[in-house]
Amino acid sequence: MRTRSGLVLAPFFFLLVACGGGAAQDPKTSADAASGEDKARPAECEAVGKHLVALEDRPKGKGPADEMRSLTGAFLRLADDLKKEPIATPDFKEAVAELAAQAESFGNQLKSMGPIVDEMEQIKGQLSAWEKKVTSTANAFDATCNNGPQAECEALGVELQKVPRIEGEKFAEHAAAIEKFIAAMEKLQVKDAKVKSSLTAMLGALKEGVPPMRRFAVLLAESKKVDPAGEEFKAKVNHVAAMCGVKPEE
Repeated sequence: MRTRSGLVLAPFFFLLVACGGGAAQDPKTSADAASGEDKARPAECEAVGKHLVALEDRPKGKGPADEMRSLTGAFLRLADDLKKEPIATPDFKEAVAELAAQAESFGNQLKSMGPIVDEMEQIKGQLSAWEKKVTSTANAFDATCNNGPQAECEALGVELQKVPRIEGEKFAEHAAAIEKFIAAMEKLQVKDAKVKSSLTAMLGALKEGVPPMRRFAVLLAESKKVDPAGEEFKAKVNHVAAMCGVKPEE
């Protein structure tokens, strides 16, 4: 049985565009110019681009909780820096103001995720200890069966092979599958007292993983609520990038 080896977080996608240059740009054609698509590049693109690069170059956090706090500070600083940037070009000023507002909103949402990420880290530790305990009781069961009634142990071994495989992010489903498996195993008639005691201990250890898995599922769903804000931030960056003549990334 395997639990997730790393903390699962909803992915945040950050498109950081260096408006000041460095990104490949599609060459303009005479037809583009004639159609009016070859618009003047705002003079403030380079300054705005430097702030976005600073977001990318920020010191990364050590672990998920620290990284969340690093991201929070970085987005709130970006919002503040963009608000202070003097921009004269009217439409570009509006676009950057919208970007600053979204960066601030996203930063505040990330800030609210701090306690959630902390608890997820704690549960990850609990599940790691749980996995070790289950493995220990399984080894003890094997040792008991090595000196127990072979026919009964072999029959139990067939049933134990049906233990759910714990992988992926569906923690609530994993918890339900474990409970179903335990219920089925508890219905089996085990005659040998030592084998029965060892099996009960193993199933008891397995059951201990159900509550933290269910809680982790709730927290994981909460963490994903910031995804729309992240996507909106990316859209705002793409808009600014397009105005600076830089091809937005998908």
